[in-house]
Amino acid sequence: MSKKVIVIGSGPGGYPAALRLKELGADVSIVEAWDFGGTCLNRGCIPSKAFLDTGHRVHAFEGLRKLLKADSGVNFSAGMLDWEKVKARRAEVITKLRTSLEKLFLAKKIEVIRGRAAFSGPNEITITGPQGEIKKTFDAAILAAGTRPSFPPPFRDYHEQLTDSDRVFDLPKLPKSLLIVGGGVIGLEFACFFNSIGVEVSVLELLPDILAGEDPQVTRTVRSSFEKRGIKFYLGKKTLKISVDGPLKAVELEDGACLQAEEILVGAGRAADLTGMGLESIALPWDRRGVKCDAGMRTAIPNVYAVGDVNGISLLAHSASRQGEIAAENIMGASHNFDDSIVPKCVYAWPEVGSVGLNKAQAEAKGLQVKTSRAFYLGIGKAVATDETEGFAQLVFDAADETLLGAQIVGGPATELIHVLALGVKLKLKRRDLREIIYAHPTMAEAIHEALAK
Repeated sequence: MSKKVIVIGSGPGGYPAALRLKELGADVSIVEAWDFGGTCLNRGCIPSKAFLDTGHRVHAFEGLRKLLKADSGVNFSAGMLDWEKVKARRAEVITKLRTSLEKLFLAKKIEVIRGRAAFSGPNEITITGPQGEIKKTFDAAILAAGTRPSFPPPFRDYHEQLTDSDRVFDLPKLPKSLLIVGGGVIGLEFACFFNSIGVEVSVLELLPDILAGEDPQVTRTVRSSFEKRGIKFYLGKKTLKISVDGPLKAVELEDGACLQAEEILVGAGRAADLTGMGLESIALPWDRRGVKCDAGMRTAIPNVYAVGDVNGISLLAHSASRQGEIAAENIMGASHNFDDSIVPKCVYAWPEVGSVGLNKAQAEAKGLQVKTSRAFYLGIGKAVATDETEGFAQLVFDAADETLLGAQIVGGPATELIHVLALGVKLKLKRRDLREIIYAHPTMAEAIHEALAK
């Protein structure tokens, strides 16, 4: 008799888990309270990339303008973009992908139940939705409920008057000025997009620098690039007071400065919200970071697993997908663990950022002696030919045996190139192994080859 498994949430953690369970012969039901595909597809990864693609097209055209004849008559500017059409294109992308996902579940004969799930016992959930209230029993359950935007104080008192990374896609009009709270990946990607289409953008970050945890050379390169495009940064600044009255919203900082903008976007991270999911009925504790679990995705309750943002291990869609697969396999008898050290971390602004494994400071904090090798795009033929000379590739090796410990790439298609080095970290390849790879010429990947030769 096949195992009955309930998956709560259809985002990048939930749907791979359901598909893998089905492959392994389980009787699978997936419960979704909101939009199929979760935050990633509907309010995160995919719509933000649709926006960024629009911005990149504008950015590319600005570069092309230099090559036009003076009397060409072409007079395009970012201000000519139709905001409603930009939003409509994003909606079209989401609809296509969501429809494909729903068809896949239909083809695989996985039961999809619309509604809000709540545990009513160690082997039972109650689902409240369009069909009324139904109860389902299970042998195992996977909690993949995701997170919501977090509003730290004092911003949480003005939640309705400000926007966030979920609601920004539906702003009724394009603001002339935007203050973004948070200098992490979310904040920087939106800063890059809105700046590219003519919005005056400022970024406010409580920490001393942007992209916490990244290599300092990476953050300096990205920040410098943004500043050259007119994006202003206010770093290490605490907000004391907020005003939302009048045509401009304002924040007062601890140093007395006052920042004003038509809109304020709070992109200071995400938090779990598991209220109403009945976790108390199975004695499963949680907080704003989510539900604790081990590397096999097992929670304190033996037959309940937690994957994706809701466990707080690695708030990335691709981490969620791998965790979902691991949970599915472990439910069906395997014993696999999630390895956060080989997860690529990406920023999809320009310049792009891709990193994996340890940077120099992280490796030294572990007591390792390291050697770093770096090659700048300024010396790469493809980069010069395509006018993409901003950035570098940096490799971090164990000084003892030259095993690859980590890598950071800034610029070019960094989010694509980083997978070569993720494989190197996973397989514990040495410098000589990576040098034996033949890197096609001319490509941006030659920056890796050049760094290896240093």
